[in-house]
Amino acid sequence: MSKLKTKDGKEKLKKTSQRKTEDKATETESATRKDTAAKTGKKTSATVAQTMEELLAQTGYVLKGVKKGDVVEGIITNVNPREITVDTGGKSDGVVIDRELESYRDALLALKPGTKVVAQVIVAENDRGQSVLSLRRHIFEKRWSDLAKSKEEGATLEVTIKEVVRGGMLVDSGGLRGYVPQSQIDSSLGRQLDKSVGKRIQVKVIEVDRDTNRLIFSQRAVSEEETLSKQKQILTALTIGDSVQTTITGVVPFGAFAKFSVSKDGKDHDVEGLIHISEIAWEKVEDPNQYLKTGDSIKVKIIGVDTKTGKLTLSLKQLLPDPWENVTDMFEKDSQVKGTVTRATPYGVFVNLSPGIEGLIHISKISPGEEPAAGDEITCTIEDIQPEKRKISLSMTLTEKPIGYR
Repeated sequence: MSKLKTKDGKEKLKKTSQRKTEDKATETESATRKDTAAKTGKKTSATVAQTMEELLAQTGYVLKGVKKGDVVEGIITNVNPREITVDTGGKSDGVVIDRELESYRDALLALKPGTKVVAQVIVAENDRGQSVLSLRRHIFEKRWSDLAKSKEEGATLEVTIKEVVRGGMLVDSGGLRGYVPQSQIDSSLGRQLDKSVGKRIQVKVIEVDRDTNRLIFSQRAVSEEETLSKQKQILTALTIGDSVQTTITGVVPFGAFAKFSVSKDGKDHDVEGLIHISEIAWEKVEDPNQYLKTGDSIKVKIIGVDTKTGKLTLSLKQLLPDPWENVTDMFEKDSQVKGTVTRATPYGVFVNLSPGIEGLIHISKISPGEEPAAGDEITCTIEDIQPEKRKISLSMTLTEKPIGYR
């Protein structure tokens, strides 16, 4: 029995000695690693991060927390028809809200990985741990910038007709609402506006103002660009002062458009010019529709040709006698005449004496409270006639003797 105990004691002593030896070796190895790390600057396995917090502490990276409504900057990391992701500095990439992928698909799919964007947080964290983002602000800012550039370059764009309104139509351009005035709509489309909603048309930007949200397009500028280019060459065959027979193609608030044929290089070509409202008649014209109708055949005079812009200016009134040439034969100084008041201004009243001839009663010659109104027929006295300046000065004619008159 004593021999057995002695044997067990020796084994225990042996194991204890082995453990001490192993512990000492471990301590020596650990000390060696630490000494090596101190010399090389490398971290030992004892300092390897075991949690996300330790990893962030070691790298110095700070996660950005977001909440609903925040506007954040980010970088596009992935673009495909089903999902667009953005790195905003969070623990995971944010994802663009689904409805924007439908509404602004073309603009979003045009983005490239690495593109810097500005996004608004719609949902701080979804069930997948991702923030849900809106790039609508980024899209619109870029869209306004692109439209301003298109205007400068004269580029042609494609828009969708959304609604026909009084005086023109509303169109959609990449999510922005724009307006095409009636005067800027091509004649072929203008005849079937009631069937145009939903159609895509080509236009040019003629006015863009982000601050006032004003965006104006012209379809006519595109459709007539080729015609205008040809017209520039044809205009070289025209001579200012010539009279030509034309057909009215359209009447607008500022005048009327007229078309006629020109022979050049053995071929007939149609050209179109403008009869400005001031060139329709010698008298003041308020509404061109009272003088001209679409389809009217009239003779006009060519008064302006610009081969650089392709613009042609025509006149109807210059083929009519100028009433001011014989004004002194029609009216005499100090004589009394009857006329119709055409308009009142802060400095006096204009009176039509004859087609194309107006006179002015200065405000200083009208008693307060006795100002005649537009349309009134009155009797005037001619005080002065200046044919070269096309001016006649008038005064009110007394209809009864003033108080105290003898």
